Amino acid sequence: MKNQKLKKTFSLIIEPIALGLLALLFIIPTITVINLKPIEKKIKDSNVLGLSEKAQIEISIVGGTHQVFSQEKLEKDEDETYKYTAVITSRDANRYSKPILEIKNSKSSEVTIEVYGYTDLPTHSDISLIINDQIYRLQNPQGNTTTQLILLQPGEKYIVYLAIENFSNIQFSEDFTLEIKEVQ
Repeated sequence: MKNQKLKKTFSLIIEPIALGLLALLFIIPTITVINLKPIEKKIKDSNVLGLSEKAQIEISIVGGTHQVFSQEKLEKDEDETYKYTAVITSRDANRYSKPILEIKNSKSSEVTIEVYGYTDLPTHSDISLIINDQIYRLQNPQGNTTTQLILLQPGEKYIVYLAIENFSNIQFSEDFTLEIKEVQ
């Protein structure tokens, strides 16, 4: 009788605890394996003899939608020249602007970049870039283009705005191209 009472107590108390421990033995490793994820970390470019960072001018497109500027693309040529292209759609007489690029000088010295922008068709529009409230005219209303040199401070990040102003309505779209390269 005492032996059966002990078996009953054992089955009521010890057996559920043992089953719980047995379940944990399989559940914890399974959860651990499911939660494993590779570490995604950028490996720095380094030199074996000394640490060196690959300092350069970094240009990225801002993107977004706008009523006048569309189909924006940024490409980098093999000679380190960036080419930004966009379609400037038909528009009313007004001034339009949009942030288009972010330029970061990750070098430890000042850098001068050369920018050259143009459209294929002269629409009597004044096209310019705005960087830190400074205006750089690329194309005047007569269609003449100007190459601009811009000084970038070390470690600084710049947002580049494209601005276009016209005094008459434009009824067709035009392709705009902006070329950016570092001056040595």
